[in-house]
Amino acid sequence: MNTESCYCYPSGVGSTSAGVAVEWNHDSALGTVDRAQFVFTEVATGNQTKYEVAPLFRTCIGLVAGIYRVGIFAKGLEVHRSLIELRAGAVVPFKPVLKPDTAKPKTLAEILTKFEIAGSVNPRNLDVPENTTVVLDSDDHQFKGDWHTVEIKDVDSAKRMIGNPDEYFAGGHSRFRSTISSQESPNAIARQAAGEFVYGNSAAVKQWTDSINRAVFDEIWKIPVFAYDTVTINKGGVLVIGNRGNFFICSNLRMHVTATLLVRGQGPIHVEPASFRTFC
Repeated sequence: MNTESCYCYPSGVGSTSAGVAVEWNHDSALGTVDRAQFVFTEVATGNQTKYEVAPLFRTCIGLVAGIYRVGIFAKGLEVHRSLIELRAGAVVPFKPVLKPDTAKPKTLAEILTKFEIAGSVNPRNLDVPENTTVVLDSDDHQFKGDWHTVEIKDVDSAKRMIGNPDEYFAGGHSRFRSTISSQESPNAIARQAAGEFVYGNSAAVKQWTDSINRAVFDEIWKIPVFAYDTVTINKGGVLVIGNRGNFFICSNLRMHVTATLLVRGQGPIHVEPASFRTFC
């Protein structure tokens, strides 16, 4: 008999019910870490289930049997990412130990280097006044010195500049539900695979790399990126990012609790502040 069954039972009735017995801890000196958010993402469907769990407290969670990516988020601790398989009618023990977060805060210089424009940018501050809408537009003369052209030459460049790292997705499984069909044309398949490559797990569609580059990056993408130091959106203010203002990066993004950052228009659109906070 599984010893975990003495404490936890799969919830619900039926052959697809399973359970996970969570009991996590950390080796940080931070005694104030009183909870972590667990995010279970079912690989087959992309469905997510979220729970807040206290450390050293056994918590029994009922889920449908299957393979799950697990992300664990707690203040001051490294994000934990792993893959677990839940079997029907069984309870799986899960006892991760989180480590202190030693990563340095991201800087604008690092973002500029990623976009290969570090040597040509001298960012200024941008202030959106109260109850005012400001639209970033590369055709608007007032923003002439604020934007620079980024060149995305292939799918690997797109992954590096605007995509998600593969380490976000434990295992070799795709992030998105597979919609690739043998009935589609080669170009259509390549375009579908491009989304997984850039924003999901590139390892899952690595065999499509050449086809993606031929279908999607047959020409170099040239996209304006607006780069600022500190951007402040004051009370009731709206900053619009979209057509002809596709990428927006800054050192610090400060937003009043009533302010809006509005993203609209045709893509690709990318927003990446090195730090963010709200104010009243």
